[in-house]
Amino acid sequence: MIQVITPSTDKNWDDFVLREPSGTIFHTANWARVIQQTYGYEPYFIANVEDGEITAGIPFFILKGKLRKKRLVSLPFTDECPPLFTTAADLENVVSSIIKMMKKGAIGYIEIRGGNFDFEKQFAFKKYSYYKKFLLNLSPGLDMLWRNFKQKSVRYPIKKAQRHGVEIIRTIELHDMEIFYRLNLLTRRKHGVIPQPFKFFKNIVTEIFNAGLGFLLIARYGKKPIGASVFFTFKDVIYYKFNASHPYYLEYQPNHLILWSAIQWGVENGYRKLDLGRTAPDNQGLMAFKRHWGAQEADLPYYHWPEIEGVSAIKESSKKYQIASSILKKLPLPVLEFSGRIFYKYLG
Repeated sequence: MIQVITPSTDKNWDDFVLREPSGTIFHTANWARVIQQTYGYEPYFIANVEDGEITAGIPFFILKGKLRKKRLVSLPFTDECPPLFTTAADLENVVSSIIKMMKKGAIGYIEIRGGNFDFEKQFAFKKYSYYKKFLLNLSPGLDMLWRNFKQKSVRYPIKKAQRHGVEIIRTIELHDMEIFYRLNLLTRRKHGVIPQPFKFFKNIVTEIFNAGLGFLLIARYGKKPIGASVFFTFKDVIYYKFNASHPYYLEYQPNHLILWSAIQWGVENGYRKLDLGRTAPDNQGLMAFKRHWGAQEADLPYYHWPEIEGVSAIKESSKKYQIASSILKKLPLPVLEFSGRIFYKYLG
């Protein structure tokens, strides 16, 4: 039986996510609340329920436009959130119900991020394989991981940061997230990317950090914060979610020491994997950075219906992206912050 689940009030959903091997923190009600409370989107979690137990489900949010029909995205502002299912028949039941909604005209567009499925053959979805994902296996332990790191591009920068006395602080406090946010504005402007509103990170503290599902690492040079990264934790996985650093202090290698500190903490606390997230292949520098840590690279396909469109389908090498990026790089920080607060929600 197909049902629409409200994740924040239906405990069965999170129980299902915990039970399913492919369930991630981005499937949880905690992450759903971060998105809903920040951007005002309506959650629309579609599930197959048998005898009171969820056997398959796809978490969506409804994105409404003034000039277009409703869109279902799984999930906005999320790299990967594939369908969860016990059997292929259960998943087919869920997807078939969505197709019926499409044919009735209630939904004009759908996007599913991640997973390896035959949706393009079964349901006429368009498959878009542009992004890559990177996963580092932590099981070998610290000694073996260290030996597998590239000498010049990973081990040497870590040692350099240590020689300079860079200190790493682990925290979950809101006032420390404010430090991250200021660094994030500098980083987003440097790369010509619109920043998330501070409300988003405030909700991460409330819904993720305070639930024991993540933390912030801050790199300090003396008393100066020069880098910071947001990490999520769920099951046996650490997620390297957001990174920011001060462009004037990059010579002290804060990002390398932060990531090494997270790996050390993860191994010591029994985590088995480090998810380094999504990367556009046009960003060769970031691709190389992740490879040098020994992370395994894989395709991250997205599924679109009826056509490939949306922000996630814009390549970083495209003219449209490059023009927008060049403008954002020139904005004063207060203007950049304002633009993120007003316009970021439309990038879902």
